[in-house]
Order: sequence, then structure tokens, then C-alpha cells
Amino acid sequence: MDKRIKSKSSSIIRLRSADNAFSKSPIWVECDNFYGEVKKRSKNKITDYLIIGFDTEFKSPELDWVIDKDNPKEAKTEAQTKNTILSYQVHCKIFDPEQSDQNEWCGICYPEKGHRYTLSDIIIFSIWKGISEGKIKRVPRTIYIVGHFTRADIPAFSDFTDLTMLMSSVRNTFLSIDGHIPVEIEFPDNRKVDLKVLIRDTMLLTPAASKSLMALGELVGVDKIKLDHDDKVELHYKRNMDQLLDDNPLLFEKYALNDALICVRYVEQLREQTKTLLGTTKIPATLTSIGVDLLWNSWSAENKNKPLQVLGKETVYENNFNRKLGYFINTTKTVDLREVSWHLSLATDCYHGGRNEQFWFGPAFEDDWIDYDLAGAYPTAMALIAEPDWKNIRITQNEDDFTPLTNGVAHVEFEFPSNTRFPVLPVRTQNGLIFPLKGLSDCAAPEIYLARKMGAKVKVKHGVIVPNLKGGDTAFGSFIKDCVQRRKSFPKNTLQNLFWKELSNSTYGKTAQGLREKRIFDLRDITTKPLPPSKITNPFFAAFITSFVRAVLGEILNNLPEHVCVFSCTTDGFLSNATQQDIANVGRGELFSLFSKSREMLTGDETVLEIKHQIRKPLGWRTRGQATLMEGLDLDESGNKKKENIVLAKGGIYTTQELDDNWSKNEYITNLFMQRTPESTIPMKVMTGVRDMVKYDADLVEKSLVKRLNMEFDWKRRPQSVKQASFPDHVAFSTSPWETVDQFMIMRQYWENFAIHSPFCMKTLNDYKQFGVYVLSQSSLGKNDSRYLKKKDPDIKRLRQLLGSAWKHSKAGFKYGQYKITNDEFAYILTEAGIDCKRSDVENDGRKPFVIQRCPPTPAVYAALQKLSRQFPNLEFDAFISVGNDKIDLLNAVNAPCPFIERV
Repeated sequence: MDKRIKSKSSSIIRLRSADNAFSKSPIWVECDNFYGEVKKRSKNKITDYLIIGFDTEFKSPELDWVIDKDNPKEAKTEAQTKNTILSYQVHCKIFDPEQSDQNEWCGICYPEKGHRYTLSDIIIFSIWKGISEGKIKRVPRTIYIVGHFTRADIPAFSDFTDLTMLMSSVRNTFLSIDGHIPVEIEFPDNRKVDLKVLIRDTMLLTPAASKSLMALGELVGVDKIKLDHDDKVELHYKRNMDQLLDDNPLLFEKYALNDALICVRYVEQLREQTKTLLGTTKIPATLTSIGVDLLWNSWSAENKNKPLQVLGKETVYENNFNRKLGYFINTTKTVDLREVSWHLSLATDCYHGGRNEQFWFGPAFEDDWIDYDLAGAYPTAMALIAEPDWKNIRITQNEDDFTPLTNGVAHVEFEFPSNTRFPVLPVRTQNGLIFPLKGLSDCAAPEIYLARKMGAKVKVKHGVIVPNLKGGDTAFGSFIKDCVQRRKSFPKNTLQNLFWKELSNSTYGKTAQGLREKRIFDLRDITTKPLPPSKITNPFFAAFITSFVRAVLGEILNNLPEHVCVFSCTTDGFLSNATQQDIANVGRGELFSLFSKSREMLTGDETVLEIKHQIRKPLGWRTRGQATLMEGLDLDESGNKKKENIVLAKGGIYTTQELDDNWSKNEYITNLFMQRTPESTIPMKVMTGVRDMVKYDADLVEKSLVKRLNMEFDWKRRPQSVKQASFPDHVAFSTSPWETVDQFMIMRQYWENFAIHSPFCMKTLNDYKQFGVYVLSQSSLGKNDSRYLKKKDPDIKRLRQLLGSAWKHSKAGFKYGQYKITNDEFAYILTEAGIDCKRSDVENDGRKPFVIQRCPPTPAVYAALQKLSRQFPNLEFDAFISVGNDKIDLLNAVNAPCPFIERV
């Protein structure tokens, strides 16, 4: 297959004239308009290229159907829906030191309705535009097409299907990372010019805090064009750009061309950064790749073999027969050291993500709740890793070998004291990390050390220690410190400041890339494949970094006094009502001190915790699901309000564009929670996925979905004390850790069977009790005996069945005929005792054999039996009540003593 995009040197394109009329115009390029991509200057070779900032404006179709995500078969044709392309716009600049600053121009063209241009058409148009305006005479043969979120714009090319065979999908957008897209332009005299086209997306080159094009424009000093002073009109025009084109074509062009300009201005600055740092003029594919290359170069500057030494790898030579050439050729490849490869599986199992838990369900009490974050958590932990001595890696079962700074991993058996509030050894499940009181854990040294300091019994069943290299330095410390110092040299929130922040933060992620199953869509094979490792992937490093951050967080949580309530924790932060003095006291921990010293080494500031938000009353429902019932206030020195303070983590709930600030989103989320019903759904807008775009040659189209609202607890911890809160009126409970992960897993199964398959909301204390009875009934009877339990009142209905059977068969203290009672009268007695019963129930239940101990031990069952014993003094309670050892009793948490729940 010839994987080239072929094109003629001329074409016809549609332009708009000064009087707003549209006309077709011939565009062309000549062979002499191109020069070679590499020119020698002095002793260096410099690659020159043309950059085309690219954007499209389009009108999406009005979707008048709604797809229910619970019924995916309804989604039949939305993937094939096409946008109406209104315009293609470019902003062009040649990066060539020999040319003047005037080699910059822009242009916009308009396809006829239903028509689209090819990639080559736009390239030829871009070059022709520069030539026709006298900006250039020749251009390089290397061309960068740069857009912002190319997933929206690249499908607008009519040859999109051909392009997919030459592009890649990275983070759900399109670019070229495996090489260039070869474009061949043919001329009438049979000459040809081969172009190397590379696609870049500024979304992948932008700091995390500035992903929107508006934010990107602010960083480079190019403001987004305002379409109207009224925000509602502005939003209307953005959704209906065809109307803007009719109403105000000049504003349309100004707005459209500005987006392409922002892309070029950003790449200009990024190019200067990479040229200075890496000595290359190429535009990188992602921002994280710059960090990896910079780290690699910093190692290589000390010793060309140091990168492999740090990573535990080596270069090996292979002699393979090349069938095409007909002889053997020598090749090299990089592999793990044998000493390392033996232990990679365990190290990978010990790599986990952040600690994310919701410790409270429902509305909390009013207080000063402060949201704290570990300052620069992952870079700070990363900077502590010593240069490893991989050759002397060893196996151990000695718990004392695992210190806070040990580069070590282990499979351990553990048990924490029963009163531990926040156990710290992670257990991985399909529902995320769980931190039970006892069990088995694959974990790294920092958490093992902390667990033992907390009084846990820890037995290392299999451990691996990587000793530090004698005389070695830290593996990442110099690099991270350099990034931090460079960042501090620039004003806050400037492009350079955010650039260096992103480099230091994102490099950690590259040590973990490819360790956990994450699949990416391959455009060529139209299938998903595992994300490959990065150049610096290392499970030992990734396990230590994440373990140390979780351990510091765990140490802080467990050092907080008993009177402090922790509401939630999210990755590297937590929300609690701890005072400044409480926080000052937790700094006595050893891990906290190590983190502080690392911060001081990196930044000159030993501060560990940063305040992100301060509120008066939080609302929580599940992991990463928190909102604010009463906002906090930031006050200036005079006590006047500076800004609103809101904690909001939406837990995957979609909010519309109309809700353009956190206050509006928070109000929407809290109303959803308080007003939800089992039938509640939420509208969603989702974009066509990469798979559908490639499979169906589809555009990026916004689709309307409805999704069942889920704002219920995730049961990663067990309720400790439950109460009906008065303001707002909703059930609330504090939590404690599960004893084992098995309890959590079976609890999740109970919840899915009870509430997900048949929707249920836990809003009142009675709702909680209903679920508690179900859980106690199921868990106390076991799988076989609980098979036919009812969902509603399972305990009482089972008791009624057993009583009817015992009555008929003279069991459990009954003697049939002794009391001269009819079936009608027996049914009445049961009803009076709280067991709803009819004569037909007595008759039907009497036909079944009596089986002992098949009734759940719920309070309602005991109360009913107590009442019946007054009428039947010989009644044998033990004959009815199950004696299972695996029962989960949620009912004992109702109004249980708790200093926190009493305050709601």
C-alpha cells in the first residue's frame, strides 16, 4: 500500500470578497516555491519549516433525540452524523532565521455546502495565500499543522479516512507521533515535490491549568474575540456559527482567524523553550515528552550511560538475519537487567494511585472546614529517591529492612489495632483501593514502615529491597529542583511558570506509564491496544512515589486528635475541621519531616500543607463527590469579603455550559442531591469518540444522553454512626474502616443487588434501616439460606414463614392443638406482634417443613419474638435465629455514640 497523500499543484477554492459575496478562485503552487528542508549554516544543520495554525468553524446538526445510556441499542446512527463545515482558516509562519519577521500571513476559505477540502487543498491554499500577498516566495518542505483539540478539526478534511492510516490518537485527539504524513504534490511538467507534514495539538502541549483556547490565548497575550457583550448571546453564536456568518461576516472572520493565531503564538514560545533546553527546533508531540527528554539529557550530561544505570537497564547486541538484504546485521536494544526483571511483577503490583475516600455521607455539621493539599506532592516524593544499586537487589522477609526512604516493595500480611481510624496499607479491588484493618497487601516501604509505627502487625511474606548506590546522589532530585527553581524565576500563572510546573509534575506520571492496564485506540488497526511504557517507566520508582505520598497523608490523618473529623481525602489532600494548632501538631511525624525537608531542598520553603479552600458546611456522597452547603469566606485585613470559597468535586456529574462558575455548579449539584429520587436522571452532552469517528468517518458531534443519577455512598468504609440530620433534612453518617476487604466486596454486591438493579435512594433514616435489614438478612443466612428472601421486610417475612411451619409441625416450643387457636386467630396474633399475616399465609407456610435457624437476627425479629413469648411462653428463640459468623450489622450504627454525628 502506498501510504502517501497525493495531490495536484492547483485547485479551486471558495473565498469571500469585500462585498461579502462568495466566489471560486483558482489557487496553485509551483515546484520552485519549495526548497529543501535542511540547509547548512556554519557547521550546524538547521531544520526550517512552515507552521500552519489551523482551525475550522462548523455547525453541528440539531439532535432531537435523547439516548438512554442504560439502553445502548437505542444509539443507532448518531456516530454517522456530519457537521456542516463553514470555513477553514489558517495562520502561517515560516521558522527560518534567514527570513524576515514579515514571513507571516493568514487566510480563510469557505467550502460550498456539503463540500469539503482535503489536507493538501488547505496546504496549497496556505502557501498560495502567502505568495499572492507577497509575504513569501518559497517555503520549506516540512510543514507543521497545529490546531487546538484537533479531534474537532482534522475530521473536516475530505480525506480524513486516508489520514487516519498515517496519524495516531493520543489522549483522544489526533496527531502524528510515529513519523510524518507524506504528501506528494504533482506538477504539470511531471515534476513532484514531497512534503513532510506533521500534526500537532496544543491541547497536548499546554499546562494542565490552561487547557482551554481562551486560557492559552491569555498566556500568549492574544485574547479570544468576544462575540457579544451578553453572555447568553455569545453562547448562542458559538453554538450557531452559521448565524454569526450571516449576521456579521467580518466578526466571524476575526473570531475564526484568531483561534489559528493563538495556536501559532503558543508554538512560537514553546519552540524557543525547547530550542534553549534541548537544542532542537522541532515541535514536540506532548509537553510531558519535553520533561522526559530534559531529564534524560540531565542524566546523560553526567555520564552517557547513566540513564540506563538509573533505570536498571542495559543495551544488548543481537545478530539477526535480514531476509530482504540477504545477510546478518547487528542491532541493539534496551532491556531490563536480569536482577531487575526477576522482580518487576511484584513491583508493578505494588504501584497504586492516590488515596481517595469519602469518610462521611450526607450533610456534615457546621464548622470551619479546611481543604488541605500536600504541596507539590509527587515531585517532592520523587526527589527523595536515591540512585539505586540494581546489581545488588535482594530478597528479604525482615520487616526492619523497610524504612521510609527504602526503595523496596513487598507482599505483606497485616492487622491494625481495632481502634485504628485510618489504616494505611492499600488493597486493590475492581472498585479502587480499600484500606481495611487486616488482610494482604502489595505495597512499598513507606507504608510498611508507617503501618508498624501505628502498631500494626506486619509480616513480610516476600519482599524486595533495592539498595542505594554508594556515593550516589538522588536519581531525580537535581532535575526536580532545577524545574522548581526555574518556575519560581517567572511570575505566577505566566506561561513559563506553568510550563516548568507541568514538567516537574508530569514526569512522575511517565515513571508509571504502561504499568496499569490502560488501552489506547490504534487508528490503523481500528482496535485498542495497551498503552506502551515510556522511556523512563520503572515500577519501583512509581511504587515508591505513590506510596510515600499516601504514607505522608496517612500519617497526618492518624496524628490528628480524636476530636478532629476528617470529611474526605482526595489523592494528596484532605478536608477536615482541624484547626491550625491541630495541623501544627501533626508535623511531628517522621514522614511529614522527610517531606518537609524535601520541600525545603527543592523550594527553600519547608511548608508541607497548603490551604486550598475553606468552607462552613460540606456535603458528601462518594469518592470525589463533595459539594458545599455553606460557603466559606476569604476576608481581607479589614474583615471584608474577598471571594467566595467553595469545595466542589462533581463525582462524574455533567454540568452544562450555562453554569459557567463554581457557585452555579455547586448550587446545581446540591439541589440534585437533595431532590433526587430513584427515578432521577441527568442530561449529558458527550462528544463522538475517536473509535466512532474512524469507524464511521464521523465528525465531532455533541450527543445528548440521559444517565441515571447516582449520588449514593460507595461503601469503601462502613457506617459508624447514623442519624437523620435536621438541616438539611437528610440521613448522614460517619464511617470506620472495614475489617477485611472481603466485607467490602460482599457489601458492594449487596448494594448492587438491592439498589442498582432496582434503583433506590438513601435519603432518610428509614431508607438506611431498610437496607441495613437487607444486609443483615443476607449476610447472616449465607448464600443458600438467603436465596428466597424478599427485598422488602425480608426478616419479618422469613420469620412469618418459619412461625407458620413451626406452628403446624409442633416445633420450636409450639405444640399443635395445645392452645385451641384457629389459623385465623394465629394470623391475628402474629399481626399484633408486628408480623403482617393472613390465614392463607398460615396455611401455605404450614405446608413447608420447618428448618431451624433460618431467620436473620434483626431488632425487628427479636421484638416480634419477645411479644409472641407472652402468648407462647415455651417459644424457643434459638430455633429461629441464624447463628452465622459472617453477618454484617449496619443497624447497630443507628444513633450509635459519635461526637461528630451528634452535631448534625
